[in-house]
Amino acid sequence: MNNSKVLITGATGFVGRSVLPFLTARGFMVVGAGRSPFQHEGAKHICIGNIDGHTDWKGALEGVEVVIHLAARAHQMGETRDELHLYKEINFEGTVNLARQSVLAGVRKFIFISSIKAMISDAHAEPLTESFSCNPLEPYGISKLMAERELINIAGSTGMRVVILRPPLIYGPGVKGNMESLIGLVKRFPVLPLAGIENRRSLLGVKNLASAIETAVVSERADGKTFLVTDGEEISTSELVRRLASVFNPSCRLVRLPQWLWHWAEKVPFLASRVMKLSGSLPVDSSYFTRVTGWKAPYSMLEQLK
Repeated sequence: MNNSKVLITGATGFVGRSVLPFLTARGFMVVGAGRSPFQHEGAKHICIGNIDGHTDWKGALEGVEVVIHLAARAHQMGETRDELHLYKEINFEGTVNLARQSVLAGVRKFIFISSIKAMISDAHAEPLTESFSCNPLEPYGISKLMAERELINIAGSTGMRVVILRPPLIYGPGVKGNMESLIGLVKRFPVLPLAGIENRRSLLGVKNLASAIETAVVSERADGKTFLVTDGEEISTSELVRRLASVFNPSCRLVRLPQWLWHWAEKVPFLASRVMKLSGSLPVDSSYFTRVTGWKAPYSMLEQLK
């Protein structure tokens, strides 16, 4: 299927900007749908406005065999309660609308990029697997899980093949959120008090995600399944910051805070959530995807950070 015509939604977003050139370089005929225009050799761009249950995808889906649905509303800092309905409208209703129009357009395979947040909202000590019971507590994760379940229903009643990928935190060029904040700290400060954090987290570089998506496109064994996808290693926050420093600021060094200070900070209301993001664990076991498809992350973290 390497010469298949593929639609990538969210083509101008953080993930799409890496997935689109990755697939065009491998011979796929790519249609990129996004809000802002772009130019990339081997790809056609179609402007799409707001994504919801009423978006018209007819022009974008013409001749498309595979849909890779990246577009979504991610967690927004400082959002108000009046904006929470957008998660359902974009991530659930928008996804279902696209899937139903894909069926009518003759699309053979629909690849949905979901999130580990569809399973869990907090830290978790033991590695997550696909058999873990899903219990998202935040609107983002809830909307993703709703979309997953309806896609499975659509696949069962229509024959369109669906593959669901659940990545953990994704990093790469243009990354936002917690990873952007850590990189900013490493760049600005010669010393950071982040040594000695012995948690375990799984991450996924955006180029490894692009490779996993290609595998989901071409592998028939992936059809109808849901997979967790990671770089294939567990890393502590301390080790992550060391690797960031090696790339972005080699003179930055880490020092260790007393353990009691971390325990105290975990109990302070306005600090607790920030400390949990630094010290909480969320390991993810992605071996099922490897066993089913033979995929293995082709790029190391350092390669992708550079």
